[in-house]
Parts: sequence; C-alpha cells; structure tokens
Amino acid sequence: MPDFTGNMIISAMYFGIRTAGQGENGMLLLKEMRQVTGLTEREQDICNYILEHPEQVAVLSSRELGHATFTSAASVTRFCQKMGCKGYPDFRLRFVSELKLWDAKAEEKIQIEERENIVSLVKKISELERKAVDETRKALSLEQMLRIGKMVHQAECVDFYVYDLNVHLAQYGCSQLLHAGKMAYTHIATNVQQLHALIPKENHLAIVISHTGENSRLGEIIKTLKKRKTKVIVISANRNRMLPDLGDEFIYAAGAERFDEFWTAMFFSSVKYLLDIMFGMEFSANYEQNMKLNEDYEKIGAEKLWALSNNGQ
Repeated sequence: MPDFTGNMIISAMYFGIRTAGQGENGMLLLKEMRQVTGLTEREQDICNYILEHPEQVAVLSSRELGHATFTSAASVTRFCQKMGCKGYPDFRLRFVSELKLWDAKAEEKIQIEERENIVSLVKKISELERKAVDETRKALSLEQMLRIGKMVHQAECVDFYVYDLNVHLAQYGCSQLLHAGKMAYTHIATNVQQLHALIPKENHLAIVISHTGENSRLGEIIKTLKKRKTKVIVISANRNRMLPDLGDEFIYAAGAERFDEFWTAMFFSSVKYLLDIMFGMEFSANYEQNMKLNEDYEKIGAEKLWALSNNGQ
C-alpha cells in the first residue's frame, strides 16, 4: 500500500490545513457555528456570544466564558465537544487560529450587479475562484484526505452518483481518475442509479455530489449502497443536511447562498479542487505506471485518434 502522507503533514501549517484534533467533519468552526443545529438553549447562548464577540475567546477561560453567557464551564465544554473539539482549550486554539487565517475579503459577498461592466466581472470571477479554493483548503482535514486517498486507491472502481449540473463535475472526476489508471463511471439516470446500486459489487467506491445535501433521490441511492456494503463519500456545501449524515465520509465544498452570488460557479470551483486532490494522490501512488499509461495514450491518440488526415482536412 502506497504511503499517502508524503510531505502533507510537513506542509500543513504552511497551507493552513486542519490536522489532528480539528474535527472529523473538516469544516471551519466559524462557518459550522453559523449552521449548527441541535444545541440546547444554553449552548446556543454560548455559540451566539462567541460569534458576536470572537475576540473574547483568546482571553476568556471556560469559567469566564460561562459567566459571560450566564451558563457554566461545563456547558462551555459540552458546546465545544459538539463542535468536534476535545474541550475548550482545543476549541480556543482552533478558533483563534481561524481568526488569524481568516481573510476579511472572504466574508464579503461577491454578487452580480445590474448592468455590470466587464472589468468588474473579470475581477469578481477571479476573486471568486480564489475564495472558493481558499475556503475549501482551510476546511480540509489532512487525516480525512489520507483516508479518502486510501479508499480511492483500494477501490477497483469509483462510481459517481449525481444530478443536474453536477453531472459535469462527475464527468471531470471520471476523466481525471482514468488518467490515474482508476476505472470510474458516472451514473445520472434515476432508474440506472438505483439498479446499479442494487447489484452487489465488491471493492467499489461511491462518490455522491450534491450542492444542497438534500436530494432525496440520492439519499435513497446512498441507503441502497450502504446495504450492499459500498463505501460512500458525500461532497456538499451543507454539513447539517440529510446526505452528509448518510455517507461514510463527508467533505465540505464551498458554496454561495444565492444565485446572484455565482451560486453554481463557487461550488464547481470548490469540488473541482477536491477532485484534483484525489486525482493527484492516486496518480502519485503509481506514478511510473500512470506516466506510461498517459504517454501511450497520447502517442496512440496523436497517431490514430485525433490526428489530422494527410491532406489536413
């Protein structure tokens, strides 16, 4: 089994990627706290206070934070654990680190304006691409990506289950994995998806991509796959939805809230970034073999498949 660690751990601090103790869901604390559900009234008070006074986390103890929120140190600890942290010290370390890394521009809305000029649009799209990748990168968990890299490598085939515009992302992911020597298919028709999920398949891995994380048809597909012992990776912009809870692994992808905020473009950029990481891990695992595969492919293609005829027509 190839070692996927490489220089990833060494690079973690440079890239701001989350490592050990940063939660299994791989999601930024600030963003997760804005979306979290299922908190008690006291825990919600703590959450609201931290969001309204983020600078206080660096200076308050758990007892002091409990006093400020009219709760207790025990309530603070329980809240931190619900956020995927071991306790308040772990939460404080992660939260303060996020504040230092957080780019103020990431909070600004990138929106389409009426009769927008081309100069402004070029600038906004460039910023959007940067923001999507940056937010996704900061939310990554190295340990989780190493697990996913092993899941992809051990699978005989990767099956993508998607709908609508996400079909294009799945087709891109398939193409990338094929260049890394991994069989991959995209399943898009509802009847074919369910039929394919019902057929027992050993050593297959399923990747489900859903912007909202609420597609009920994909939910039924995941349930069927799980009954057939197929591992499932869910990629979505929403952690607290149905699909992320059904998968074996959930990866957060950045997504805007409104269509005029380039809703589709941001999610596409984020998911493509994640798919490229998977491709890179798999290609690197069998580097020489994959280099030869692609050299042979290019040679045959240049000579037989997409070459111009002798008369240039």
